[in-house]
Amino acid sequence: MAKLKVGVIGGGIVGSSVAYNLSLYDFVDVTLFEKDQIGSGTTAKSAGTVCLFDDSIPHEFWSERLYGFQTYTNLEKEERCSAGFDNTGTLVVCTDEKVEKYTKTGIALAKAAGYQGEYLTDPEEIRKHFPDINLDGVLGAGWTADDGYFDPTMAANTFVKKMRANGGRLCQYTEVKKINLQSNRVTGVETNNGEFEFDFIVDASGPWTRYTSRMVGIELPIWHTKAEVFFLVPPNKKLDYHFPTLKYPRFYARPEGDNIFICKAHLTMDLNDPMHAGVWDPDSLLPTGGTDEYFLDFLMGELEQHAPRLLNCGLAFSWLGYRAEPPDFMPILGDTPVDGYVLAIGCGGNGVIEAPAVGRDIAQFIAYGEKSILLKRLPLSRFENQFDLSAVGVIQPPK
Repeated sequence: MAKLKVGVIGGGIVGSSVAYNLSLYDFVDVTLFEKDQIGSGTTAKSAGTVCLFDDSIPHEFWSERLYGFQTYTNLEKEERCSAGFDNTGTLVVCTDEKVEKYTKTGIALAKAAGYQGEYLTDPEEIRKHFPDINLDGVLGAGWTADDGYFDPTMAANTFVKKMRANGGRLCQYTEVKKINLQSNRVTGVETNNGEFEFDFIVDASGPWTRYTSRMVGIELPIWHTKAEVFFLVPPNKKLDYHFPTLKYPRFYARPEGDNIFICKAHLTMDLNDPMHAGVWDPDSLLPTGGTDEYFLDFLMGELEQHAPRLLNCGLAFSWLGYRAEPPDFMPILGDTPVDGYVLAIGCGGNGVIEAPAVGRDIAQFIAYGEKSILLKRLPLSRFENQFDLSAVGVIQPPK
């Protein structure tokens, strides 16, 4: 029997996971296209946090969060540094009842799965994990000692290494210039390194997907939001305590060596605010810098309210990445009006958390036509009545 020939566009954390999972099927011949290095682009600028119970993913998809966490920790068990895990523990600070309720439910789910989790209300217990916290207006905090953050570039390269060991092919420094169609079905791609024939194309191009989809006549409801990351140098160049992964409703932070990595939470972005969102060119991004004073002012305001001592930090450097966000901030997965063109996009600020489950479920769909809960709940068709998906080149603002 002839093998299914599948091309995956994008070697970030999502595309590499999709390609690896496809390589697990012996009747699938997979080729991964990456125009730069594996794990570059948005993946390289990700915080990599995978908290077991923060509010970034609805609890109905909690099993996908758990699967992601377990996938990366299993990679680390197989080979140290294959996913770059830093077991910092995570403190989720609850400043309103909605976040508190969500966190308590997440703690229960984590404990049911055999992980540590506790809800702290004693000020001294909270300060044990984050001594610089201002507890005014804080209802409590969720703490887990089991998680932390991963290095998504390391994880993406590990997925690709495993894919290649399974017989998959990597075409690095290969840009897809055109997706070929015949009778509304994909037949292959044209690249700077030649032409390839495929039965399926998986678009996992992240912030480039708004442009990739136009090759098949689809205008995706995807907007770029700004992941503005600032690296703070603590007083005396080093904190006198172990900084945890820190989650607030409006920002998050984690250690980066002796520095502090801090970023605005993606769910606080307003898709109608041109400062926050638009359709921009990801190829124009610089490796460092490019950030806006607005976001630094925002983060300094958050620190003034929640951790004023950290205002004494200096600024080491910064960078800007683009997240790819649908209007509901949830991924777009599975089939499209073009036969054989499959989406694994729109993970936004949750790409690292969601990539293992997305890769698993997209591979199952292509191999057997079976749709998981993720693919049933998060198809492109949910936006058909809200957007003209065929308005190629016409960018409509989100409603």
